[in-house]
Amino acid sequence: MSKALQVLESAFAAKRLHHAILLYGSSLAGLEETAKTIAAKLFNRPAERHPDLFELRPEGKMRFIKIGSDGDRVGGDWPPNTMRKLLKEIRQSSNMGGHKVAIVYEADRMNAHAANAFLKTLEEPPPDTTIFMLTTRPNDLLDTIRSRCISLRVDCASDPLDDDEFLQWLEDYKSWQKALMGGIGRKIQLGEAMMRCYGLLSRFDAILARLTDEKAETDEGKQDEMDEEMMEAMLAGERKALRKRLMGEIEDACVSCALGGDGVPAVKLARAVDALEKSAGFMELNMQDTPALEYFMLSSLRIWAR
Repeated sequence: MSKALQVLESAFAAKRLHHAILLYGSSLAGLEETAKTIAAKLFNRPAERHPDLFELRPEGKMRFIKIGSDGDRVGGDWPPNTMRKLLKEIRQSSNMGGHKVAIVYEADRMNAHAANAFLKTLEEPPPDTTIFMLTTRPNDLLDTIRSRCISLRVDCASDPLDDDEFLQWLEDYKSWQKALMGGIGRKIQLGEAMMRCYGLLSRFDAILARLTDEKAETDEGKQDEMDEEMMEAMLAGERKALRKRLMGEIEDACVSCALGGDGVPAVKLARAVDALEKSAGFMELNMQDTPALEYFMLSSLRIWAR
């Protein structure tokens, strides 16, 4: 059990659970599990499909949480999966006569209008309502929102990455880096180095696509609860989390390979890690995966071959 969950369960038992809780960490799945564990205690039954559980997720390719526009209202009601719809639902009486729980996924994806509307609710929360905000990027939230919440880090241990194809990719990557460290023209020719570089890039793209598709297949049961834009945004978020994990594995491989060499200058290792972090930053800015990783691979070629 994580420390955050222990704190929340103790607060629940003491009837001192705060009305607004910001859960942050590296795994959205772990954050969701923590929020729904406490929600189940508040409901005294499983949280899934509970009529007093209200969820809000990012939508579309840009993965924004929308405020909800007047032009999209149907029969006077706000469009589903919008901030205004969520706020209306949690202000109403409980469907089961008990507690209400709202979960805002990837809360850092709120646009300015949605964030300001949400802030008013945090200042004057509805009775018998607990709001969970989940994010892997807490610093991207407005300070005014964070200051009105209890913030807890959820440390979620990642399952070992047991994918034979990616593990072989890592071994081939380390072999390529070792050859570069031996020197262009000595351990490897420039043409071969370039061919192996682009071979690794092509394989990485295929591996990421396959792992993302496999993850999507495990989420098929959620499709009945989400429209196409919501599902697209959720899958984009999961691809982002998976990609981040793979990049972490590449960094570990890069460092371990370099430290296993003879007399590797620390400055070269620092430059290689910096290039990988820049590559990951490009991905965060929605650059396509392959060109972003290509930047790191070509930077590595220049760094290690000199």
